Amino acid sequence: MAEARQTIKIQPDLRDFRGLLKALNQMDKEANLELKNDVQSISDWTAGEIQRAAFAHPYFPRQAAIIAPTVRANRDRIPSVTIGGSKGRASGGANAGQLLFGNEFGGERNAFGSQSAFANGGFRFPIRSDRVGRGNAGYWIFPTLKAAQPEITRRWKDAVVKVMSNWSKDGAI
Repeated sequence: MAEARQTIKIQPDLRDFRGLLKALNQMDKEANLELKNDVQSISDWTAGEIQRAAFAHPYFPRQAAIIAPTVRANRDRIPSVTIGGSKGRASGGANAGQLLFGNEFGGERNAFGSQSAFANGGFRFPIRSDRVGRGNAGYWIFPTLKAAQPEITRRWKDAVVKVMSNWSKDGAI
């Protein structure tokens, strides 16, 4: 039986940031708190963009509307968002975490074919999204993140530079 709670945590590969994270760990509590506050606003903005995109889902907006309220911004020094979990229920009893991947990436025709009891012609989820590389493009979460990535990166770099320069002016280095 499938686990009731499925969650995606979206965050960068930290191997790219080891040197920066080492420098951030040397900062005092006040500087880290300031950075977390700045990054929290970036994560909140990102979560809001994902939630708005849910209501433009081209095929299954009701499922996306169940998943959208579970989008949460995390409080950390790197922008991150968590999606899914056990909240929200569809009419068949599935929760947001169980709907998440099928609604975002689509699925194959079910075993019942077009003679299915499902009103949508045999699909529980939309057709698979266009393949990109080894995966799928996604319908609303990943396209939104891809479009927002330059803004997220710019805002995060600005926040880090601001905190690091303020911290170094205080004589901490």
